[in-house]
Amino acid sequence: MLRLTLLTSAVAIASRTLQVWGAKRGLGWPSDNSLSTRRCAGSRNSTRFFQILIPPYSNPPRSTGSMQDWGQTNTAANDEFPFYAMQWNGGGIQNLASAVASQGVTVVLGFNEPDNAGEANMTPADAATLWKQYIQPLAADGVTLVSPAVTYGGSGLPWMDQFLGNCTACTVDKIAIHWYGGWTGDLEPFVASFQKYDKPIWLTEFGLSWDAGADSYEEFLPLALEYLDGNAYVEKYAFFGAFHSGGAEDMINSDGQLTALGQIYVS
Repeated sequence: MLRLTLLTSAVAIASRTLQVWGAKRGLGWPSDNSLSTRRCAGSRNSTRFFQILIPPYSNPPRSTGSMQDWGQTNTAANDEFPFYAMQWNGGGIQNLASAVASQGVTVVLGFNEPDNAGEANMTPADAATLWKQYIQPLAADGVTLVSPAVTYGGSGLPWMDQFLGNCTACTVDKIAIHWYGGWTGDLEPFVASFQKYDKPIWLTEFGLSWDAGADSYEEFLPLALEYLDGNAYVEKYAFFGAFHSGGAEDMINSDGQLTALGQIYVS
């Protein structure tokens, strides 16, 4: 799965994947698809959940979003929006505190899919040990700490249970999860299973299985959005994805216009 970032300003786009957060609803798109940055959408969840400060948009209202590049350092620096740092795995974690302090970071996201052998690939015990040593101390400075983002498919919830069991005195302000599945009948119980922690949920990636067709996406997305918008535990979410790749999940056409799916998402 692509690493996502939070983008809400006209910035020099680095060769990473970008994501925008609003009140709840966010966007994710590959940074090498410049067409995606030329569309601005409004949302019923916020006044302007996505605002790119480039022509033809002049003097736009400030967005409620924040920026993140799935690393410790703000590679697309700007003065408009706060930067959220992420500790993707254990690599370079000894530099996290200094990176947070030097940039005035107020939110740190935990490890990316540690239950996935193809991503961060960390045991709950190892992740908890690193959290206690390097991430937990940030709470004393008022930094919001978001849990490692676990996956759908059976491993995520047990991993989170074990992580929190190994980190009983740790500060975990939000619970981050990812979901790629069959339908809302899978999505809803998956999200609900994490409500037992009684913390705000950030669904930082979600979508259908990769072989789903466009008709399926257009039927699924309104149902998913209705559920996520109505679930008080879900504080943030981001559908994958706002890009043009030739796939059924695209929210951008080859000419940079919103697809039918994109229109659904920003309605």
